[in-house]
Amino acid sequence: MKNSITFLASILVIAFAYAQDKPATHMYERLYLTPKPDKIKMLNQNLSAHNKKYHGEGIHTALVQSVITGRRSGDYVWLMGPGTFASLDSRPAEGGHDDDWSDNVMPYVESISQNEYWVRDDEHFYDGPENYSGDKARIRFHRTKPGTGEKFRELMGKIVKVYREKKFNRTFAVYSNTFPTARGRNVATASGFANWAYYDEDNNFSADFESVHGENTWQAWLTELGEVIEWTDNEVVQTVPELGGTEE
Repeated sequence: MKNSITFLASILVIAFAYAQDKPATHMYERLYLTPKPDKIKMLNQNLSAHNKKYHGEGIHTALVQSVITGRRSGDYVWLMGPGTFASLDSRPAEGGHDDDWSDNVMPYVESISQNEYWVRDDEHFYDGPENYSGDKARIRFHRTKPGTGEKFRELMGKIVKVYREKKFNRTFAVYSNTFPTARGRNVATASGFANWAYYDEDNNFSADFESVHGENTWQAWLTELGEVIEWTDNEVVQTVPELGGTEE
């Protein structure tokens, strides 16, 4: 089954291995877990057991990512989906789920924060080549200026076109935050990659962009993006298969 998430995991996200067959909405519940520094071993053990018992299949499948760079370095991202918002009405709660989370996960967590619901833009994404298996993603969280949502999507569509025509060995997807806080991040892009060596390569994306869209279009694109973005925050996440509901 073709992977349908690049983050966010994501995002943003970026979760790569647990997508459904064409859900009505590619919605992901995403939250940060900050481990207690001296309790990471027990957290890993119990979080893995919880996910495998209650989040091992279907729309409630969960995976865990480790934040490698950015302000949240050292945190985990817990990600459930993809599904519809209606899937939240049937999420695990009974049968010991809530007690297990409260008794066996929370004692080893310093804090839980930024519980968000991200929806993938199903027009603007690229799942990578056949059999793509990257487990890392660079996520760019943005705050767009009021009234610029459609312009942002238009600009991201140009990026997706480059990915598709050049058949890059990485992924790209655009996500929107359904319930952004005041001045908070409301859109994100997630670019999945398999190996850190990618960043050692001479990746001349501007040349690829102009080969698709025409000469001198890259700088114009950057200028337009700057006109719609208030701020950007970056992080890189990596999936930790053994902590998720399934290790496939």
